[in-house]
Amino acid sequence: GGPLPEELIPQMACPVTVVWGEEDPWEPIALGREFEKIPTVTDFVALPGVGHCPQDEAPDAVNPLIAGFVARSARSSTTSGA
Repeated sequence: GGPLPEELIPQMACPVTVVWGEEDPWEPIALGREFEKIPTVTDFVALPGVGHCPQDEAPDAVNPLIAGFVARSARSSTTSGA
């Protein structure tokens, strides 16, 4: 396999939001919550009743999270001079 998220996320130079389905049959929510310990993870969102692919299973929940993340990032970029 390739690099794992727990290896890549700490290297990110920007804030990270992790979205995790509470009913993921392959990756338990406890594993997802471990990402909260990574300094670059600024937001962890657990989606109840959602499995391994939140973006496919619950786009009505995920899309606003993405839109909010992008809006916050854009505001941060303009206020920081980036």
